[in-house]
Formats: sequence, structure tokens, C-alpha cells
Amino acid sequence: MSTDNVLARWVTPNGVPQRRLVFFPHAGAGGLTGRSLAAHDVEVLAHRRPGREARMAEPAAASVREAVDEATAALLPVLDSDDLPTDVLGHSFGALLAAEFVNRMERERPGRVRRLVVSAKAPPPDPSPELAAALHDDHALTEWLVGLGGTPAELLEDPGMRAMVLDPLRADLTASMNYHGEPTRLSTPLLVVAADGDTTAPPSAVESWSAFTTGGAQVLRLRGGHHALFDQSELLHAALRAPEASSPLPGR
Repeated sequence: MSTDNVLARWVTPNGVPQRRLVFFPHAGAGGLTGRSLAAHDVEVLAHRRPGREARMAEPAAASVREAVDEATAALLPVLDSDDLPTDVLGHSFGALLAAEFVNRMERERPGRVRRLVVSAKAPPPDPSPELAAALHDDHALTEWLVGLGGTPAELLEDPGMRAMVLDPLRADLTASMNYHGEPTRLSTPLLVVAADGDTTAPPSAVESWSAFTTGGAQVLRLRGGHHALFDQSELLHAALRAPEASSPLPGR
């Protein structure tokens, strides 16, 4: 396994990174998603899970723990090689991975992660009988995915393309549903990102993450749907450049 395949690195042209953002993408997504989070002063390292992009031929991870084990093995040499301030972001399903990774870092590299960012995901347990049923029905799962936004329906009309999209999505969602219990309580400061039009992860549910850290929490409210973060990444970076605080942050 090549680390080059596990981590996708994004830096803007002529950018000079002054901080690092480790990114765990949403269910079904790959490392390419990290490109939309690039900024002039940040290095984005996106975890490319197996079963997608350059790792298409590899079997997808069966559990949150397996995915975090792999990400940790790839990221620790990077984090040990410098002292670049590092934040960890997880979007949707990726929030589970990000929280578990930060929990691992608190034990193995205390203080190395500056802040955890969770976006568009209610903390577990988060049962969804409708989604569980859709996992076994390509048509229902396609409708659910298109309803989240960000995936053109016409892309999924071709059977081959549909399988390429749905197979890793189904694996990630299965791992999410098999994640039992509440998240581990952390000491790392937390930034919660929630969008006012997100019906899958309503702000009131997403903001519940603040109960799982003793390090203080901020809330960044965005306008839009489930993937609003990718259209408003400048607000995320503004929040991460600001000093840690427990007061809410204004959205736009």
C-alpha cells in the first residue's frame, strides 16, 4: 500500500502552508473532495479510503476502526516530521473517523492536533431505518444520494458508473451504522459546522457534539444543504485562523 494513494495532498499554486488540515471525506467520497478546501495558507491532506479513485481495486474498509487504523499509519509519519499546526476535519460520515482519529492522537501524540472539526453529522448513536433499508436497493440509495445534493442524477444512469459510486458509498454507510455507542469524550477544542438547510443532519443535532469535549466548542452556522461546507470553505478557514473560543461564530 502506497501512502501516496492513501493521502491526497492539496496546496494552492504559490501557496505557503502555515497550517495543515487533515480531512476525512463523507461517505462514498475520495481524496479529490479535499481540493475544494484548499486555501493559500493551508496544506490539505485528505484520507482516500479504499474502493475509490486510485484505490478502486481495493476492498472498502468494513469498519470505522479499520479506516482509522489505516489513516493513522499514513498520517503519523507526516505529523511527526514537523510541527505545522494541524486541525482535523470530518464531514458527514467522515466526522466519525475524524473524532476517532483525534481520540487516537490524544493517546499517542497528546497536543499534536490543535482542533477537531465535525461537519454535517449528528453524533452517534444515529439510527436511520429508512437508510438501512435503502442500502439493499440501488434505486432507493441513488435517490437518497441525489437528494443530498452534489451528485448529478445523470451521472448515475450508467450502470458501470452507478456501481463505482454506490459500492464505496454502501460500504461507508454500513460502517457508520455498525458504529455503536456514543463518541469518546475528548479534550481537544471542537469546531462544529452545521448548515441551516441540512435536513439529514439538522443544526440542533450536529451541535450536540459540543457535549463530547472538555476543550471548549465553537459553532459555525452555514447557509445551504448537507454539503454547504464545500461552497463556503472560506468561512471554515476564517474560523480556523481565529483564536479558540467558546462563543458561536457567525455564518453568512
